[in-house]
Amino acid sequence: MRTTIVIPDELFRQAKAKAALEGRKLKDLIIEGLQQVVTNQQPTPQRKLKKTKFPIIKSRGTGEKITTEMVNKAIEDSYREEAEHYASFMRR
Repeated sequence: MRTTIVIPDELFRQAKAKAALEGRKLKDLIIEGLQQVVTNQQPTPQRKLKKTKFPIIKSRGTGEKITTEMVNKAIEDSYREEAEHYASFMRR
């Protein structure tokens, strides 16, 4: 069944954040909460999200090592290229 309810802004933000952290939909969080209140049950333990371990892809160590400086230069170069593109577009 569909219904409309008014939820205080702060409570809504907290519920949405909790659902996101648990990888769930807000709808499912609300339904679970209502079921607990109606049936007087204790909260069911939620599954924990697994932490990602880095590196995700392991290398064989034969390639070039990427440094922070190399990454920063690549970012600066892409910003410069984008700025030049828009500047040439604006001159038309």
